[in-house]
Amino acid sequence: MANIIIIDDEMHCSNVLDSLIKKVHSDYIVTGIFTDPIQGLEYIKNNPPDLLFLDIEMPNLNGFSLLDKILPVDFDIIFTTAYDQYAIRAFQYCAINYLLKPITEKNIVRALSGWEKRRKKTSNEQWQLLQKNLYSSTKERSKIALPTGAGYSIVEIKNIVRCQSDNNYTNFFLKDENKILISRTLKEIDEILVEHGFLRIHQSHLINPQFVKGILRQDGGSLIMYDNAEIPVSRQKRTQINEILRSMLRFK
Repeated sequence: MANIIIIDDEMHCSNVLDSLIKKVHSDYIVTGIFTDPIQGLEYIKNNPPDLLFLDIEMPNLNGFSLLDKILPVDFDIIFTTAYDQYAIRAFQYCAINYLLKPITEKNIVRALSGWEKRRKKTSNEQWQLLQKNLYSSTKERSKIALPTGAGYSIVEIKNIVRCQSDNNYTNFFLKDENKILISRTLKEIDEILVEHGFLRIHQSHLINPQFVKGILRQDGGSLIMYDNAEIPVSRQKRTQINEILRSMLRFK
């Protein structure tokens, strides 16, 4: 059971979304559809939903400006957007739900499934991070939001030593020796952190090469990390990874 509101200035998009929601989840109720974001804002103030589908680019009041007027929110949000893949990176850094237009049944099933697994209220810091990241280059994106069991942890990417897979979860090992378990696969994390020089050295391991202390050749090859963990290097990537790391370590 979930109460849903849709705010999108394009009525045909709202109608498609409404129809698909009812098709894939008959127990979900769309309590309001608004093409005017100002009217939608006033309705939400008195009728907060469980989930809001919110367009970003709208006349008079865009999605971010609308949220600024009601923060902090006590419901979840899935942004509907026509942004290109580059801009979508900004959402991934912030662990904020999004749905790409044109909306398909497959995409709505995936979006709602992800939401059901991780019903968490998004923090003000996540919104601020998203707005900053949408208009910045990859090199300027210095933080990532990690969805934990208690909410979200926002950490500096430069302080991530390594990541280790745990089935559909990932453990983050940080420079300050803290460990954070998040409900994301290592593949999802790899797609983000590869832009910051992280290396997938094994099916279960992603490392920040800045924190490599040494290379061991025995037992097929492994790395010693800043936290003294010994991480195996897969046979397929051994030559490539060792060449990269030797060139880095030579000048340390």
